[in-house]
Amino acid sequence: MTYSFAESIQRGILYLLKSDKDFYNQIVNLVQPDYFEYPAHSNIFTSVKDYHEKYHKLPTDDFIVQEIKKKKSESEALSDYTDELYRINNLDTSSTDNPDYFLDLIESFAKKEAMKKAILDCVVLVKEGKVEETEAVVRKALTVSRDVDTGQDYFTNVTDRWKRMLDTSRKVKYRTFIPSITNALEGGLGCKELSMVVAPPGVGKSLFLVNQAVESMMEGRKVLYVSLEMSEDKSAQRFDSVMTLLPQRSLPVDPTAITERLEMFSNEFPDGRLVIKEFPTGCATVNTIRSLLVQLKNYEDFEPDVLVVDYLELLRATQEGMAEYQAQQRIAEELRGLAVQNNFLVWTATQTNRQGRLVKLITDAELGDSYGKIRTCDFAVSLNQTEQEFDEGVMRLYVMKSRNSRQRFVVPMEVDYQVLRMSEAAV
Repeated sequence: MTYSFAESIQRGILYLLKSDKDFYNQIVNLVQPDYFEYPAHSNIFTSVKDYHEKYHKLPTDDFIVQEIKKKKSESEALSDYTDELYRINNLDTSSTDNPDYFLDLIESFAKKEAMKKAILDCVVLVKEGKVEETEAVVRKALTVSRDVDTGQDYFTNVTDRWKRMLDTSRKVKYRTFIPSITNALEGGLGCKELSMVVAPPGVGKSLFLVNQAVESMMEGRKVLYVSLEMSEDKSAQRFDSVMTLLPQRSLPVDPTAITERLEMFSNEFPDGRLVIKEFPTGCATVNTIRSLLVQLKNYEDFEPDVLVVDYLELLRATQEGMAEYQAQQRIAEELRGLAVQNNFLVWTATQTNRQGRLVKLITDAELGDSYGKIRTCDFAVSLNQTEQEFDEGVMRLYVMKSRNSRQRFVVPMEVDYQVLRMSEAAV
């Protein structure tokens, strides 16, 4: 597909390309040589690009001609190129006075071409049974843009940088339900972060996630709780006890009390909302959750502040055929990517290996199947409990990793198994 722009506009693009470095930087990755209608224009573009990539500056016309001599076929006359460069240089200057017009044209065309190619590639992937990989192809096409962000020049604007860092009012913080940890985090966790709770089976990972979700609702957050192991009703029953402080065994007996207490909770924390969604074990991927987020936004006007996934190992990696340790790291990376894309906090849980049952304090050495998942997350805690501690309703929480604050310390915890409430123990 070639540009449908007038010949004078294509010449204007080339004039700005070879004379305006800012223009060049914004469009060089959006233009393909075969987009130009005429071979002479394609070769001029390629000559400018090749020269800049080698010498990091825009070439003069003499250098462009030298580059073209290497590229033109024997049947082409060099005069065709020199004449075309003359026409480009002698355009009516008013036609190039508005570079943004050319930039908008090029960007719009490049986006359409990228999406067309992505659709064709996706058709092939679907035929090959690689449906999950189509999302990455389309996402890449959607990133086509002329926006240039080369990062931060360390030695410039030092004052502005520190103002941004010290301006805590601009930072959204999410409390944990454990005051010692919230304090260590200087107010809580941030958006775009992945947090993880680690424990052997049956120690309380899901209870921890439920208690954390309730804390977020009490903070006025909207929470999406994705269950991959338990039904929506069973998950909701746990929330019933934590929010109403009614014992699990009495819940079916007195539904009126549940309703009344939940209304009290809702009135006290009116901005807190909860959506619970169950997916079959081992069937859902991060793309499944991504689709759910779109549906919730479109049909329920619900955009979560916190996503809870219970739990990591029960998700399926979007790429098939990976070893288990690779798949778990990939899932952790995908969850963190989801947090960044949606500007929310993600909480999930993960299992220990068998050694996790035997040690007194679970560290990253006891992670099940994949060490890579702890590298990806921003914050991780382990739940530690002996049989005696279980009988006494206590456990120890160990901060395994905290990217931006204190780590490797223990917090004593209490667990009320009647109402499923976890809390920091009084010292």
